[in-house]
Amino acid sequence: MTWWRATVAKVNLEYVNSFTDRHGHKRYYFRKGAKRYPIPGAPGTAVFAEAYDKLLTEHAPHLMLRQGRAVSAAEGTLGWVILQYKKSDLWKALQSSTQEVYNRRFDWLVEHYGTGDIATLTERHVRIIRNELKDRTTVADAMVDKIGMLWAFAKEHLEMDDLGPNPSKEVASLHKGSTPHPKWPEELCHQFEQLDNPRLVRAYYLLRYTGQRRSDVVKMQPKQFDGSAIEVIQQKTGSYCWIPCHQILRDHLTATGIDQPYLLTSSAGDRYQATSLTNLMIIECRRLGFPGFSPHGLRHLAGAALAEAGCTVDEIMSILGHKTEGEARVYVQQANRKIMASSGQGNRVKISVTKG
Repeated sequence: MTWWRATVAKVNLEYVNSFTDRHGHKRYYFRKGAKRYPIPGAPGTAVFAEAYDKLLTEHAPHLMLRQGRAVSAAEGTLGWVILQYKKSDLWKALQSSTQEVYNRRFDWLVEHYGTGDIATLTERHVRIIRNELKDRTTVADAMVDKIGMLWAFAKEHLEMDDLGPNPSKEVASLHKGSTPHPKWPEELCHQFEQLDNPRLVRAYYLLRYTGQRRSDVVKMQPKQFDGSAIEVIQQKTGSYCWIPCHQILRDHLTATGIDQPYLLTSSAGDRYQATSLTNLMIIECRRLGFPGFSPHGLRHLAGAALAEAGCTVDEIMSILGHKTEGEARVYVQQANRKIMASSGQGNRVKISVTKG
């Protein structure tokens, strides 16, 4: 004989379910994984809120963090650093879509490693975290990137000067599937500079000689350019960049004028959408006989030029706005190989001339 039949319903609180017992009373419980924990009272009551917050803190601190509420993680822990980052102007400067992506990474980190002391985090630990996600290589690499970003934030903005070298910088990427945007060859650059389309030419100069992403270039305004440098708060990362204006870009802006609302203004008189600008430039590259090239290739060209000019990893990061050293280091390594190859070729010529 069935004494009672529970009616289970999902209430509008994460991890909370309810059922009606055999006496007709509604009961609530917190469930995460296989375990269930009874919650006294009902939603809206103080006793319920206190018990629910305690269970969240113990079993799902990432959810409290996402809601901007205090968690039990002590100062100096990874969860605490994430909370401080989300209170900062860097976080507020991010687009909501970017914040949502970051939230997914932060939720996982807080849930699994939020109570760990960031000062004790080592390169080996970062590799362990990466390998936990090895079946999702893009996510694994993104998690390493976020750890590096949080480490740099803690050191720069939270006065945690005792932190040593960033433990993420030597952790290799797992994802090998994507093909990087190729940097533009000089022939394509030359042809683009000669186009009878002043707007696309202006886009080319801004992209090449600032090294910024298309999403930041389309938003640049005259007030960000003081004649010697351009200031940018990057949409993707929230990084502040002060970019010394290259003489070629300065000459172009001076010759063509900057009396519009944006440094790059569409034919309609407003700013371009980043996607629209990308499509226009891809089409033009294809028409010029260079299929497969996109605006992002000019960012790579800028990074390579900075490295070949002798800029350090830190200097490249400050101009291009990279959060971690990985990509900036690639530019330096490529430049060093190019210099070594040129030096070696020159030595061979000298030896040949001497022998002759």
